[in-house]
Amino acid sequence: MKKIVRYFLHDFLFNVVMGITAILPNNYISTNIRGFLVKHFFKKCGKKFKIASGVKALRVDNITIGDDVYIAHNVWINGVGKLQLSDNVIISPNCVIDTSRHIYENGQITNKSHSESIHIGKGTWVAANSTVIHGVKIGEGCIIAANTCVTKDVESHKMVGGVPAKIIKELK
Repeated sequence: MKKIVRYFLHDFLFNVVMGITAILPNNYISTNIRGFLVKHFFKKCGKKFKIASGVKALRVDNITIGDDVYIAHNVWINGVGKLQLSDNVIISPNCVIDTSRHIYENGQITNKSHSESIHIGKGTWVAANSTVIHGVKIGEGCIIAANTCVTKDVESHKMVGGVPAKIIKELK
């Protein structure tokens, strides 16, 4: 029971700080202030963390963030299955990073869930309106094109796009 209360309080306090700072505009100064105020709620958070308003996160205590990471407005992150954002990662507006999924059994979807970790490599950019699902590892220096759904691992230095994501080109 203590563990559940701790998780609840952790997420609750993160969302309180995000709610209070939502009155600030999404500019360089306020995203830095917001990042400074919420970085302590994450499992680990590096230097120069920036986060815009409207970000919703579950189980922030399972999320590890590297140095110089930026999470844009209206991003939804589920850390239930553990999430790692390496150094210099950019998550653009309206993205979904989901470490869990509902279980389908007996011909219907259930409220039971299964979770797997997600790792997003150093220097990767996840462009607007993209989704990264449970169990995916994205390598270093990747570009995930806008409106992409990443359902499988992505090797380093690749640009992927589409639903589901396919390699568009190799990045040098």
